[in-house]
Amino acid sequence: MKTIAFSILFMLTSITACTQEKKDNSPDVLLKKKTIKSVPFLTKQNDFIYVDKTSLKAVTNQKFRTASLLTPTGFAIVENDKNEYAAIDENGKIVLDFSASEINLNVINGLTFYKRELEYVKKMPIWKWEWNILGGGIQKEKNYHNIEIGVVETKQILLHKDVPYLDDSYYLNFIPVDENHIFWNGTLYEIKKNRLNKIEHNITELLENKRFIKASNAGFSLYELNHKKPIHNGLEGVETLSMQFEKETIVLNEINKERYTPEVPKLLLDSETNAVYPFPQYEKVFPKEITKATAKQIDFIRKTTLVYSITNSPYFLLGVFNYDHAIWAFDWLYIDTKGTVVDTIDTYNFKVMDQVGNLVWPDRKMILPNRYMDKNWKFGKINSYEGMGDLYIIPIEDEQQFRTKGLWNRRQHIWEIKPEYHEISVLNTENQIYALQKEQGGLYALYDNKNIQYIGSKAYQSINSDGLVTVKLNAEQTIYYYIDICSGKEYKEN
Repeated sequence: MKTIAFSILFMLTSITACTQEKKDNSPDVLLKKKTIKSVPFLTKQNDFIYVDKTSLKAVTNQKFRTASLLTPTGFAIVENDKNEYAAIDENGKIVLDFSASEINLNVINGLTFYKRELEYVKKMPIWKWEWNILGGGIQKEKNYHNIEIGVVETKQILLHKDVPYLDDSYYLNFIPVDENHIFWNGTLYEIKKNRLNKIEHNITELLENKRFIKASNAGFSLYELNHKKPIHNGLEGVETLSMQFEKETIVLNEINKERYTPEVPKLLLDSETNAVYPFPQYEKVFPKEITKATAKQIDFIRKTTLVYSITNSPYFLLGVFNYDHAIWAFDWLYIDTKGTVVDTIDTYNFKVMDQVGNLVWPDRKMILPNRYMDKNWKFGKINSYEGMGDLYIIPIEDEQQFRTKGLWNRRQHIWEIKPEYHEISVLNTENQIYALQKEQGGLYALYDNKNIQYIGSKAYQSINSDGLVTVKLNAEQTIYYYIDICSGKEYKEN
């Protein structure tokens, strides 16, 4: 855990599209696109079958205990009556055999990656027994995970490993670098004929613009895809910044200090040039001299403890934490690469999130200025997801300590959804589809914010972004099935 931990949010969540998909005109991806016409349908017998989305006619005669939506590449996860899982294609053909291992799928760059995972108890050799000195017996067994990760289309296995339950696990967190390259588990892969070929390994951190960082005993080196020589070599982590202002040298100690040492320090120093490259993209040099600043700004800078590079801009973010319990947030200034200090800057597509995904910058006062709020309001942690642009979910507590949430438009200074709801769940950012819960413990209703209207006439115990909903029939029975979150159409037999 970190004392005040921060990270830049580039992809906070995967939000399912309704009827539109993000366009990718690369030839490789165009060849792999499919038009998915079928959807899992719940029958009166509580089985799932796959039907045509439009006609609702069965496309196969197979029945499953549970079934998932098909991926954009045409694969789904199903479960039989023996609690076994398999992956099938759009024609019902099994592509990953039924077994007790749970299966997850993720599509990146037109390829379908799978993870099969099985928890089991492993008997340990005598030299690995754990003896309880307080008389609690001998632990002769340990929980393990058997994990397999690979590519569905080619059956290529990227990892097959048994790991202790409490040790590091492995995830389908593949990141596209471009249409022909993928980053995963510290390795950069090139895609050729639907297979992944390693071209770089031991990568410590992936950056934007096809750049990455490697660590060694000599320090940190910054590379760019398809370039063998590093852009910067022998960089070392520092927690101190120094700047010249007129005749004074301002030294900032313990910048971006964290309780535990990160894999890549937040400041990297080139010892040959004394250039310092700040987190998160390490793409530009922090100014060595302050060329323009007021006395008040200089006093602020002397107390600075947080420095971030604002990507796709000439600015760096300077933060001083305000320990006033009524505020308990950062105050901000900005300095550009030429050393000019300013109080405010234009809006950039850049957000600073805390460790649990709450928004830190831009802060509440930037998003919802005081002149637009009730003077008695208190605020919780603001949330924003990739693709939401200038829309923010803001929790509010009024003078009666009644808590609600609303959807605020920062640019237009209006409530898109008034703060009258206990919960607002983001289902689809592109089409602005939300699930609204009026009261705690109440049902969720679908809401189309673009057209300012509710979708359908039903409400549910829960609504997932993929359209999976929960309906409580009575005190003992709950059912699950799919809906189209953009139209409210239910895929269930009446």
